[in-house]
Amino acid sequence: MPSIDINGQNNANQTSQHVDQVVTETQSTTQTSRIKGLSQVEMNDPQQIRVTVSDHDKPIVVLFGPPECGKTMTLIRLTRFLNDNNYTVSPDPDFRPSFDKNYKDLCLGFNSMVNSDEAADASPNIAFMLVDVFKDGNLLCHILEAPGEHYFSPTDPEAQFPNYVQRIINTKNRKVWMTFLMPDWKDLQDRRNYVLRIKALKSRTRKSDDFVLLFNKVDETPNLVRSIGEVNEEALLKYAFDKYPGIDTLFQNTNPISSIWRKYDCTFVPFQTGTYGLDAQNRKTFEAGPDEYCETLWNTILKYIHG
Repeated sequence: MPSIDINGQNNANQTSQHVDQVVTETQSTTQTSRIKGLSQVEMNDPQQIRVTVSDHDKPIVVLFGPPECGKTMTLIRLTRFLNDNNYTVSPDPDFRPSFDKNYKDLCLGFNSMVNSDEAADASPNIAFMLVDVFKDGNLLCHILEAPGEHYFSPTDPEAQFPNYVQRIINTKNRKVWMTFLMPDWKDLQDRRNYVLRIKALKSRTRKSDDFVLLFNKVDETPNLVRSIGEVNEEALLKYAFDKYPGIDTLFQNTNPISSIWRKYDCTFVPFQTGTYGLDAQNRKTFEAGPDEYCETLWNTILKYIHG
């Protein structure tokens, strides 16, 4: 399924043990902070988070969106797809300080979490990690997953980005900002505020950065999906723009020449992570969705990371 270039044309088994017993930095560190790869101090004060991007040559694909928009499960689904197609996805061990046990243990449990058939909110999730994507031993890009509340919180929509987010924005790496949209997310005012947040982000980026509008949970809009991997493009675009007022204007191409063939400075990609249910123990389960959506998303990313 081709992505929608918004120009009017189409351009392991379940693990029985998620993570080994973690030796925490302090007695007050909770299980939640271990799962997220953050200490309790960092959970309470994101300004204390320290990150390092040691490689400045390869692009960073940033999964940008509010809490519970599907960023973690998108990373899991995309990682499975890449692993099945002769890519290697592995955590970047240098992203966090060497003494950080929480992040180190999260990295050790990465493959188990990716291959688990439990949904991310029911098992240890990959809420704060930089992963590297390799092909034939060559590094292609980094993918960053971070807590959604650090990007946009509906309860505090004008909160300043934490310092580590500013640091990511300021790195010399070219960025692909994968910005998440969903059908019927929150209420209209929350969606308007989210668009303003994206505008604030966009004003801080470089001209070399690119934006992907990832429309997640497209399977929840059955009237707009013709078949697996095939959507009613014009209707889906209108639906998304109506749900998130102003986002079309935000990405409108104002160049009088290139706007003739490229109406918007971004690519719109419909996506589905998979289906969810409950098992006998009332745990949320996950069944991976069709590969067609992952293939479209990855081809869009490749287009940007190869320039």
